[in-house]
Amino acid sequence: MILPEIISLIHKGDYGSAVSLLEHEVSDKSKPVLERVEYCNWLAECYQKLDDNKISGDWYLEAVKTILSQKIDTKVKAKQALPSCEKALERYRIGGDVIDVLEAAKLKEKLIALSK
Repeated sequence: MILPEIISLIHKGDYGSAVSLLEHEVSDKSKPVLERVEYCNWLAECYQKLDDNKISGDWYLEAVKTILSQKIDTKVKAKQALPSCEKALERYRIGGDVIDVLEAAKLKEKLIALSK
């Protein structure tokens, strides 16, 4: 498994190398959805450490999209996706533009409504 290697790079502060490995892993559509979501979240964290809040937010939203691609109950998907959406919104408020913030906020409201 490549995740221990990625975690080791992150602990060493080598976020650029971790990003390269993570981007390769997340693009592998044969991996289970929740594993790809985990990689998206790690990517978001790496970009946050690299002070790129816009890209960090983008990766959190990619996690949301990946979760929503599952063929499971909509309510369950919405509940699973909400934490990543909230993190995306937080990152965008720090380093995104107004459009990013508005889109993430609108998506958050939609997920809240779907999760009820």
